[in-house]
Amino acid sequence: MPRTPNMRRFTDQMVERLRPPTSGRIELGDEMCPGLLLRVTERGVRSFSVIYKVVGEGGVSATGRLLKGKQRRITLGQWPALQLREARKRAREIVAAALEGRDVRDEQRAQNLLRAANTFEGVAERFIRLHAKPNVKSWRNIERVLKLHVLPHWRERVLKDIRRSDVHQLLDDLTAQGKVGTAREVRKHLSSLFNWAVDREIVTDNPVYGMTRADLRNNHQAGRALEDNELRAIWQAAGELGYPFGKMYQLLILTGQRRNEWAEARRSEINAEKRWLEVARSRYKGDREHIVPLADVAWTIVDALPAWPGNDYCLFSTTDGRKPVSGFSRAKSRLDKRARQILRQITDNPKAELPRYRVHDFRVTCETRLANLGFSQEVRDAVLGHAKPGLQKTYNKHDYLEEKREALGAYARHVLQLTSQTQCQSDMK
Repeated sequence: MPRTPNMRRFTDQMVERLRPPTSGRIELGDEMCPGLLLRVTERGVRSFSVIYKVVGEGGVSATGRLLKGKQRRITLGQWPALQLREARKRAREIVAAALEGRDVRDEQRAQNLLRAANTFEGVAERFIRLHAKPNVKSWRNIERVLKLHVLPHWRERVLKDIRRSDVHQLLDDLTAQGKVGTAREVRKHLSSLFNWAVDREIVTDNPVYGMTRADLRNNHQAGRALEDNELRAIWQAAGELGYPFGKMYQLLILTGQRRNEWAEARRSEINAEKRWLEVARSRYKGDREHIVPLADVAWTIVDALPAWPGNDYCLFSTTDGRKPVSGFSRAKSRLDKRARQILRQITDNPKAELPRYRVHDFRVTCETRLANLGFSQEVRDAVLGHAKPGLQKTYNKHDYLEEKREALGAYARHVLQLTSQTQCQSDMK
């Protein structure tokens, strides 16, 4: 077959040294790779493309042979970013696909549409709706963490394009702001999301898997117990904060329960006759029911909570009982600000600072002080709802009921004694 004028044997040196035309552009074909073209403009821009015909698009001959369709072209990229070797590889793959009756352009278009649908925002929405919401009781927390700390940075990012370095940068930014606990939560929920996406074949691997972050190692300590003056200041500040958060914080202090066990409590879970809160199995961490006896001061707080018409409603709400409270971070900031002011009055030190603490530390404080009051580990575990080893699913909600009532009563009197001392000191000043 005679060589045509526009066919050349491409080499790296030829591509580099090829003179551009004085005007317009020239286009050469590669003898070594049918279909591969090199286009050179008068400004010296060199780009590779491939031409091909898809078998079957031209119909079928009288003998039943598939006919090729119209000639198509795909631009591969500019030299030198795209080297000759890679251009030949891509061209051969495209031509081979065309001979099999596949048009790579259609496949690329489908992939682009899929990528557009698989942005982080889109995948996160499906992850919450299809996985977290049906299977995880605290799915709202997962949704909140991703919405606040990940979506603003990755909203339009295609999930496949998010690399390990991107995750590290996100966590670095959080830890630089002192939000180590938040960074732990972000890493945990991102790992779950990517694992789900791998299973759905949205991505091929999880960039969070095996990530080493010494600064985010799990805190194996349960927290810290509040000192007397801290507890006094926080209790009084919660009283001034009022409903809903102030009363909720006081009940958390008095009962040692987890935040959501009061924040999401409903009127139907309160037994007025027996004076206890019965946390429903559907929202309890141990996947079982849990009874919290209410000492006199705790019952006084519960009994005075506002009531709304209807069969059932949330105890702590800013929407007339329709939805439980939210905005915990802002509420705790207000609590801490006022508690710091009270602490300075108690200690007569205008520069005193309230040490950093978590709401979870109310539980630690309760258990620590119950131990100091002489209550056994078994009773303390029952009060806080710690499951017996190996028996989490079969834990009897009535176990240690009287012991829990006695323990929480003693602890409530202890707290009241501390806070009454605070009030006396304030009155003297």
